[in-house]
Amino acid sequence: MRTALLIDFDGTLVDIRSTPDAVKVGPELVDVITGVSRRLDGRVAIVSGRSLAQLEDLWPGAMPDMVIAGSHGQELKVEGAVDGPVHTDLFTRLASLATAQFGDTAGVVIEEKTFGLAVHYRLGTHHKRRVAAWTSTMAEECDLLVQQGDMVFELRPRGSDKGDAVRAIMALDRFQGSTPIFIGDDLTDIPAFHAVQALGGTAISVGPRTADHSDEQLTDVASVLTRIGEIAA
Repeated sequence: MRTALLIDFDGTLVDIRSTPDAVKVGPELVDVITGVSRRLDGRVAIVSGRSLAQLEDLWPGAMPDMVIAGSHGQELKVEGAVDGPVHTDLFTRLASLATAQFGDTAGVVIEEKTFGLAVHYRLGTHHKRRVAAWTSTMAEECDLLVQQGDMVFELRPRGSDKGDAVRAIMALDRFQGSTPIFIGDDLTDIPAFHAVQALGGTAISVGPRTADHSDEQLTDVASVLTRIGEIAA
């Protein structure tokens, strides 16, 4: 059986940190993904809520040929070519508004993305209702979607999700005729789970948040790396 491996990033390949910019990609992880990609003839993709720019900053030059879907499926990079919507200054403006709203609030972290704005409250969980209310108001005013994740509310455009990203990736020449496996940990990964299951593949959850939607469960990042090695063996 020809296998394709599609993997979430935060909480799956790397541990969740207190802030998004605290995440680091070490050489060991690069070696693992490089080796798996080689054994699967390039049928490996990262599918993340982070923007392509953020992911490329974390993987500088490490995987130039790797397929990457960023911004919850809004962006897709294949062999260096990027397909995505036209960039606007909307999320820069929203970042300014969020800074004005939460700039002095201890424990609230604002993360601007190319096609999104995430407001994290991991360091201040008592601010959840306030963050939820503000993002809901901004979503209504700007015709955006609020995506809830692990201690975060994210404003993003309506339309594509990780399920759409999975379908787009599996339609690529190098992935056609293979059976997909998707590994993810968060609520945003559920559409990807459903997409691979509809394609006859396997959904693997990391931790308990999405276990009810998956075919197999793993406990943490270390177990993900072990399972990846088994898949590509």
